[in-house]
Amino acid sequence: MFKKLLASVGIGKANVDAILKSDSLQAGAPFEVEVVIKGGDVAQEIQGLSFAVITKAKATVETKEHEREVQRSVVLQEWWQPLALTVEAGETLTKTFSLMLHPEIPASELAGVTIAKMWLQTGIDIKNGIDGSDKDPLTILPSATQRAVLDFISQSGYRLFKSDIETGKVSAPGFTSHLPCYQEYEFKPDSFSLFGVREIEVTFVDNGQETGVLLEVDRAFKGDGYRSISIPNHCTTVADVKPYVERVLG
Repeated sequence: MFKKLLASVGIGKANVDAILKSDSLQAGAPFEVEVVIKGGDVAQEIQGLSFAVITKAKATVETKEHEREVQRSVVLQEWWQPLALTVEAGETLTKTFSLMLHPEIPASELAGVTIAKMWLQTGIDIKNGIDGSDKDPLTILPSATQRAVLDFISQSGYRLFKSDIETGKVSAPGFTSHLPCYQEYEFKPDSFSLFGVREIEVTFVDNGQETGVLLEVDRAFKGDGYRSISIPNHCTTVADVKPYVERVLG
């Protein structure tokens, strides 16, 4: 009875450790995670495991006086894996799960540089409401199509200035985003632009078969202009995407 009471109030509880099987992941692709459950001082019933991909995203907060930007933790994707097992005191159990990333998941790394903070949070659901969790940083790379578009813009006389993840949705002719936030890449010309371009902002919406590309072009004498295209995901090189992007950059 004493040990059951200990378990019910969370003393001597089990804990969980998630181990990613790959150093880097890619949106729209599967990945494996090994979960190690270590028993505490008493036997406990494990009801399930939860997984969530979380990022830090920029949000605008309105007050009576002004607007300000804040960073918020946003859940991009989550999974629930039901289990019905008991972990004994001091026992170690290992389970491996295959999960699929949403194709719209933002990238956290580009060309070896960290551009966003993202992590996988793993939770363990123990009977009587006890919960333990584990956080693991994620390295997510842009898809081959996205990388080709970014490389083409860089080779066209623009340099990547920054990348942000912002709360909200993206919508353009032919595509609409589904996640609670989106990623924006901001480019500036290397030198004076003959077309008066001061800035290009690029956002991707990948549905698994093709990638929607929304470009916001800021011109010195015309202001902002939005253009969009959809590129099949079999286009994975700069040469492949060039005919599509040239039409909207000109």
